Amino acid sequence: MKTLAQIKTLPLQLSLCAVLAIAAGCATDDKSSSGSSTGTAAPAGSSSASAPGSYRAMDGRTISIGSSRASDGGRSFREPHMDKCWIADGFDFKGYNVIYIAPATSTVKVHDDEIAPQKTAEDNLQMILRRMIAEQGFFGKVVTEEPAVKPGVKVLKLSNTIVDYGKGGGGARFFVGIYGAGQPHIRVDGVLMDGDKTVFTYTMRRSGVSAGARMSGGVMKDEDIQMQDIESLALDLTDFMAAIAGKYPPAN
Repeated sequence: MKTLAQIKTLPLQLSLCAVLAIAAGCATDDKSSSGSSTGTAAPAGSSSASAPGSYRAMDGRTISIGSSRASDGGRSFREPHMDKCWIADGFDFKGYNVIYIAPATSTVKVHDDEIAPQKTAEDNLQMILRRMIAEQGFFGKVVTEEPAVKPGVKVLKLSNTIVDYGKGGGGARFFVGIYGAGQPHIRVDGVLMDGDKTVFTYTMRRSGVSAGARMSGGVMKDEDIQMQDIESLALDLTDFMAAIAGKYPPAN
């Protein structure tokens, strides 16, 4: 039976739950459409005024890549799902035979009980990116082993480094997980290279983004929540790549 104090605070709790449930999972429908316009997808080297800010994914989702500005021989995007996002002038992810996704690495010194979960996160990041990039279909071949790259082909190399990591804790999530406490977190720096030339860089962070992680994270495994976070990160990354490559039409 609820106490009077519990009843008085219930509307506030429900409101917070609703807000977080909507905000969580940024890889779902994005309501942001800054800089959106109609027309064909513009390559990264185009001016930000002619590049749409929102696109329609093949599954019907509206995605936003934000506005952009000239920066260091390319364009920096205010991509709402990334902390940082830069792409070289004229680069659009097209015209390559192979993309090699290198094994993810980490610069984070973790606690002993986080060594195995972090290695799992590294492996999952490479595996999920391989699957999602292959599903987009704008590279002839997606490989995760360097010897699989044949001499003489046009190839891109994608490297990801985990620069911040924490496996989280179910006890804290049980009581205040809705506010972010106890959620796993992962931050990744990514670099895409064409030979010795950098053509795309990004920084992305995720921490318990799903509604399930916030609402019932206390009964979920740390690894399951982090898997959802990596799926979210990879989906937003490949959505950006697909938009720039012209795979997604601009949203009206």
